[in-house]
Amino acid sequence: MLGSEFEVYNHRNNSYYAFRPLSFDKDIDLYCKWMQQPYVAQWWGRGQTREDLTRKLISELEDSHQHLYIGLIDGVPVSYWERYWISEDVLGNHIQHETFDQGLHFLIGEPEFLGRSHTSSATAAFMKLIFSDSRTQNIIGEPDIRNKAVLTYAEATCFVQRETIQLPERTSAIMVCERERFFSKYSRDPRQLYRASSVIQESVLQASL
Repeated sequence: MLGSEFEVYNHRNNSYYAFRPLSFDKDIDLYCKWMQQPYVAQWWGRGQTREDLTRKLISELEDSHQHLYIGLIDGVPVSYWERYWISEDVLGNHIQHETFDQGLHFLIGEPEFLGRSHTSSATAAFMKLIFSDSRTQNIIGEPDIRNKAVLTYAEATCFVQRETIQLPERTSAIMVCERERFFSKYSRDPRQLYRASSVIQESVLQASL
């Protein structure tokens, strides 16, 4: 897909999941709209004005230890993503980690794309982007322990809760996904979300019905 840095196809729901670097000029309106969605603001901060969010995004873009993306489903921008180096983040001061472990944050900004049909697939697709760096052996998340929906999606995408820690702003569940655990479920082919064998098996099953 033109303009995308990374794209995978999910044969199970016939959808393409793509990620492109966030552009301030192109994406500031989407970013502000998504951050002000009530179900997003509950976890990302309530009461933020456009001016607040503009300053926040500029600061995030200037932070060299992380990379920001817009997520697309079948070409439609629907989500915001961050990946960052744990060793250069404040989180690295609180947990055990390896040198090239990476963390992620995300939000689904368009409500019609929320839910099991797309959220888990989008998360897994972004994890494939992260694991495309062969040095990264673990992806670590630190969601608010009260955010049961995100914890459920994490477990569905091969994360395991390692511990609970107290951060200044919240109590977080430390969720860890190991590279080999991830690729025991998902394809190593950068273009496909699931293994080709599962496509063949499903085709055989459908043909027999």
